Amino acid sequence: MKHPEETKRLFTISDEEVLQQSDVLMDSFETHKEVFAFRFPQLGGTFGADWAADTAAARAILPDYAEVGEQANETAKLEELMDQGRNHFQTVMLYAQLAFPKDVAILRLFGQQQYNLVRTSQLQLPVLLRSAYNQVSKDEYKPALLAKGLKEDEIELLDSLATAITEQNIVQQKAKKARSIAASERIEAMNKVWERMALVCQCAKLVFQDDAARYNLFLLTDEETPKEVEAPAPAAAN
Repeated sequence: MKHPEETKRLFTISDEEVLQQSDVLMDSFETHKEVFAFRFPQLGGTFGADWAADTAAARAILPDYAEVGEQANETAKLEELMDQGRNHFQTVMLYAQLAFPKDVAILRLFGQQQYNLVRTSQLQLPVLLRSAYNQVSKDEYKPALLAKGLKEDEIELLDSLATAITEQNIVQQKAKKARSIAASERIEAMNKVWERMALVCQCAKLVFQDDAARYNLFLLTDEETPKEVEAPAPAAAN
């Protein structure tokens, strides 16, 4: 099956600059729309209104920094849960060392040796926490841990933190995908505006080929500093 092509911008300037150009060009177009429609019927009718609607729709889409901010917020929540998970695992291991001093086999069973390998993994840390919860909850280990001061709710917290990290990881991944989708929608919307601008400016080269002032009103610029150019000389009569 063919892989869909990535949507790419038709322009290199910022979205804000495109929208600003669109506003300015639309204003000039509205002033001269009868002239355009006379030579190019497709620019008549609802073309101006459709152009305005496309520009408004593109402007209404949230900018990328808003999506980045949301993604960063979800990532921060995940990191906070990861910190809680790491700290709490270490707390439980302290009580395990007190309850089972020098018993390497039990500490290994609780996951102590795996900790440094998975401590930064948002996928593997919750597995470690849940595994530790399952082990320390067993009747052969739990009483000794409670006797050393580990609380019942601290044992349960291993499981709840594992669940919270897993769920927040899903939220973070969704935020990443949402940003990608929003970026594609934003580019498509901006491209529609750019295509309307390009069409009008292309047609203007003929409509105003003998009018340098109006010709320069419809120059589409894909660079930060617009540059005016001289209108081409009319074609010599044969």
